Amino acid sequence: MDVDVPETDLITFKTFFGIFLKVIYVLRKIVTTMVAFIFIMGIFLAFIEKLSLGDGIYLAFVSAFTVGYGDIVPHTLLGRVVCVIILPITGMLLTGIIVAAAIAAIDRGLKMGKNN
Repeated sequence: MDVDVPETDLITFKTFFGIFLKVIYVLRKIVTTMVAFIFIMGIFLAFIEKLSLGDGIYLAFVSAFTVGYGDIVPHTLLGRVVCVIILPITGMLLTGIIVAAAIAAIDRGLKMGKNN
């Protein structure tokens, strides 16, 4: 029994990464704004939680990307709201944008390969 397996098109990492950077460049204002928002929330957390600036920014990024190491935790109600609701939503949106850019880069790379 012969089964015809379609030939799969592959793109190189160099091609993918080049296209990915172009897509991210188009979205640079959105990505930059979201990263800046996380930094600002880190400064805010440092102030309300009485943390060092570095620890506040660290807590913001750990919360935004839902890593949750637990080595630094918010103690105030406002700090908890920021770390449990606001930052994770921002991080998920930012992650979604980056994943969408990667998918777009793969799609464009495959279409470029078919045109050659």
